[in-house]
Amino acid sequence: MTHYPVNETSRQRLLEAQRAEAEALRAVDDARRARERVQVKLDRAEAVLTRAKLDLVSVSGLARAAVLTNEPPTELRRLMREAKATPGDSQ
Repeated sequence: MTHYPVNETSRQRLLEAQRAEAEALRAVDDARRARERVQVKLDRAEAVLTRAKLDLVSVSGLARAAVLTNEPPTELRRLMREAKATPGDSQ
């Protein structure tokens, strides 16, 4: 059983609190959507970066690409394995 405020002042405070809560919830939803948009852009950029690293490996070889990118060869090997496992998904 829900109890409603008895006097007008209490009702007004409740209404203001509900409005503030609704605005805060909208702000959370807006921020979540903004984060999702940025994540999509980041995922695309990551795919472009991966493709560029793989292209460098194919041109310069694994060891040289590791030196040029300052990345461990194991990381570049991992990218190569993933690219072979899922052809076409790295772009």
